[in-house]
Amino acid sequence: MANNQSQAPWPLKARAISESTDHGIRAVRAHDLAGFAEALEQLAIHPEAREVHAHMVRELIETRYQDGVTGDDVADVLSRTVGDSGAWHAPVDPSAVVVVLTGSLGVAERSDDDGPPATIPPAELNGAAILVIAHLAADAAIDHQQYLVRAIEEIRRAQTVEMP
Repeated sequence: MANNQSQAPWPLKARAISESTDHGIRAVRAHDLAGFAEALEQLAIHPEAREVHAHMVRELIETRYQDGVTGDDVADVLSRTVGDSGAWHAPVDPSAVVVVLTGSLGVAERSDDDGPPATIPPAELNGAAILVIAHLAADAAIDHQQYLVRAIEEIRRAQTVEMP
């Protein structure tokens, strides 16, 4: 995926995240397991991708649920994402989908007093994020590319703003 010509050129890492994310979303839409796995393999070397994906999920939820998102809406996204993924045998951990949704909405996970919260491997979080993004974009009948560009540009902007 090429970034918009009106923008400054993206650094190599941002381009790699953008291209891998785009490839993964297209693979999900095509039910292409090999393409999905390839995209996740590329995203695994870029931990910053999670921040890009969180921005995308948050904005897609805001677009899809303009009157506000409810717990039932989140539960619906969770169940439909997991169900749709199972239909073409895409690997998905429902716990990872929950973390992606709650994390993008700014809801912090809390651990039990009995121990630390379970950790979910980054590859599973990336996969869940790509599946959620593809589901939300398809459900709203919109192109994901503009959301991807805005997410990367927003992170870039935030990293260049000087703090007082």
